[in-house]
Amino acid sequence: LPRRLQSVQTTLIRQIFEKAQPGSINFGLGEPDLPTPQFIRDEAARVSLAEQNGYTSHAGLLSLREKIAADYPNLNLTPNEVVVTCGSQEAMTGAMLSIVDDGDEVLIPDPVFAAYPNVIRLAGGIPVTFKLPQENDFGFELDEFKSKITARTKAVVIVSPSNPTGKIFTENDLRAIADCLKDTGAFVISDEIYRDLYFGETRPASISDFYERTVIVSGLSKSMSMTGWRLGWVCSGVKELMRAENIIHGYLTVCASTISQKAALKAWSGEAQLAVETARQIYKARRDFFLPLIEKELNLRAISPDGAFYTMVDVRQYGDDLKIAEKLLEHKVITVPGVAFGEESRGFLRISFCSNEETLAEGVQRIKSGLKSL
Repeated sequence: LPRRLQSVQTTLIRQIFEKAQPGSINFGLGEPDLPTPQFIRDEAARVSLAEQNGYTSHAGLLSLREKIAADYPNLNLTPNEVVVTCGSQEAMTGAMLSIVDDGDEVLIPDPVFAAYPNVIRLAGGIPVTFKLPQENDFGFELDEFKSKITARTKAVVIVSPSNPTGKIFTENDLRAIADCLKDTGAFVISDEIYRDLYFGETRPASISDFYERTVIVSGLSKSMSMTGWRLGWVCSGVKELMRAENIIHGYLTVCASTISQKAALKAWSGEAQLAVETARQIYKARRDFFLPLIEKELNLRAISPDGAFYTMVDVRQYGDDLKIAEKLLEHKVITVPGVAFGEESRGFLRISFCSNEETLAEGVQRIKSGLKSL
């Protein structure tokens, strides 16, 4: 294998998932259980029957890119500064390949979504972590961040709301990060795939509001329950970067699914706004049901998320989190060990609450049984 692949392997998330027995409760994958809204499915059915669905331009349907560009008024984007991708995973990979050269350093939070360190290595870069300390419930610490910036820092990754913790970088956090980077020339890759799934009164801020050299990665997989539709995007006001992104995207995939793109146009409608608001309310209600249940039944601390649909559960009293996750598989419940996301979350389990209350309650009982058997 080429050197760039020798330290890259399938994420622990998938390794654990593939080991699960039939009938297991899935608290592992970050996949909404809510159905794709009916109006989007209806539109996909209509266009598949009534229209030709050949290739779009590499960058995607102009009408879709116009809608995406309008979502970021602070960046004053044109449609040419948006590339529609096969999910946010491709958007993130393309962004890294467009920005990172051999030996460049990329700052990533610890913990962070497990794909980021590997994609940085694939691009020839060096992942450098800044801790979101577990003793601070995985909140941002400015001094820790500042200490990791060097002359080799080419990019910084921000994921807000966070996968795996569900924590949000506050507006003050983002302003401070922007201030630290203003004379470095570094890019910020802002992963905003969960930005519409928040539990507060207002949508979380984006660092693009404060920092010009921001690349936004997002999509409809989480907010519109469209994971398998593979519809994401990457956008930035840095024109040269987006030209590179479009070239890479063209060679990787040619274009995103035409049917998915056409159906996705319905995600900018009153019906869609109502669907997202309903999803937010459901996930918030599940959080408020699930976390007290964990603490009551398992006597374990669960970190309260600000958004997304994850909680981090402290299992350090039981030992190694990977061994615990493997033991829980024997009791037919899938969780993800914290070490999958970095050293700072070692001793925790990431648990997704993408299930109804009955399933959440049954999953807690299975976890309780598994912990007793350790």
